[in-house]
Amino acid sequence: MDAGQIVGIVTGLVVVVVLVTAVALWSVRRRRAARGRAQDLEADLQRLAVEAGSALVRSDERARLAEDELSFAQAELGERETRELAPTLRRARERLAEAFHLNQLLHDHVPDTDQHRREWSARVVDLCRSADGSLDELDRGLAGLRQTVRSTPEVVDRVDAELARVRDGVPAARTDVDRLRGLYAERALLPVADNPEQAERLLEFAGRSTAAARKRLTTQQVAEAGAAARAAEEAVRRAEGLLRAVDDYEAEALRAEAALGALVAESRAELAQARALPAGVRAGRVDDAVAALEEALATLPAPGAPGDPVSALTRVREANTALDDAVAEQSERDERLRRASAHLGPALDDAERQLATARSVVDDYRAPVGPDARTRLAEAEREVAQARAAEDPERGVAAARRGAALAAEAATLAHRDIARGGQGQRWDGGYNGGYGGGWQGDPRRRQQPGRSGSDVFGAVLGGMVLGGILDDIGDIGDIFD
Repeated sequence: MDAGQIVGIVTGLVVVVVLVTAVALWSVRRRRAARGRAQDLEADLQRLAVEAGSALVRSDERARLAEDELSFAQAELGERETRELAPTLRRARERLAEAFHLNQLLHDHVPDTDQHRREWSARVVDLCRSADGSLDELDRGLAGLRQTVRSTPEVVDRVDAELARVRDGVPAARTDVDRLRGLYAERALLPVADNPEQAERLLEFAGRSTAAARKRLTTQQVAEAGAAARAAEEAVRRAEGLLRAVDDYEAEALRAEAALGALVAESRAELAQARALPAGVRAGRVDDAVAALEEALATLPAPGAPGDPVSALTRVREANTALDDAVAEQSERDERLRRASAHLGPALDDAERQLATARSVVDDYRAPVGPDARTRLAEAEREVAQARAAEDPERGVAAARRGAALAAEAATLAHRDIARGGQGQRWDGGYNGGYGGGWQGDPRRRQQPGRSGSDVFGAVLGGMVLGGILDDIGDIGDIFD
């Protein structure tokens, strides 16, 4: 065995050893990584299990305390007062029962998968949170009952004091209403005429409610006592508002009278301005608004006579606003008509120019111009005719502009048809080898492929000019004949 063979063998052995070592190291690292992931997963599951257990213990303790609190409240206030709180505690207990069942599945002798452990632990936490929410609601309800028990006697005493104070104001309100009847029309007092009687009935109801509340308190019917006290408090508040409305009515009526005087002066000035408008301008809505405002002013009571200033102010203001709107609308219409009249002449001139251009193209080339261009031209002529005959300048301007647009479109379509006609297309049923009678049937005169439409149009114009010159020469010859 020579040296080369020995080196080869040694090298191969080294390579094998290196590969084996690398594979072994990779396998060890892989097992360590898998073991690490498994440990992390187990730690996470253990953390969830501890969290679920802590939540379960905490919520169960809260539920036990809540049961004791509810029992004390039932013994103090009675089953009837606390019957609305029992379902809240029952919902919390149902959530906890499901949570305990899942916790039992997590700790029984049956092995659970990691996914089940994670899902059930998370579900236990969620159920405990839901139970805590119900227990929070129960705590608020119990606190409300305790507050009602403590505050209801104070509320009843306060309502009795307010009731006496408000009742003392009823005679003065009656006197005010009687005095106002001499100043204003009966229909004007409708909002407050019955207020003293309504306030007295509300105060009577409030007195019966406070008496009922005191009676319920002596029999520990706290909820009913609180409801009666709140009803009495609301009745007293409404009665006070009715009496205050009587006090405020005269001030509001005086403000309405002052505003009505200013509005009447303004309306008379606007009526004078509206009557000064030309009859043609007033016709229609302005005349109707003038008549309505005059009627509203005519129905006002004489100075010193009882009236209804609030309703009168509303009626005159509406009629005044209607007249303002009518005059403004008519002014805007007059301005529009003035502008339209100024624009009508230029619009018609433009339409006539466009029509003349379109007619020139159609009349000069005849057969090559197709139906689309001719249709646009006919419509343009119709629109321009309507523009000339229109009595409304706005309609006339619109028709003239439509006619100009149609005429321009007709000229564009006619030029397109002429360009195509150089290739032999005609709309009169024949073959068009060119433009002019001398070109027909001569293949040498036909447009060659590749010639543009502008070349054809130029040739046509040249033929027209040449034909015109020849016609002039013929006319000169006629003179010498």
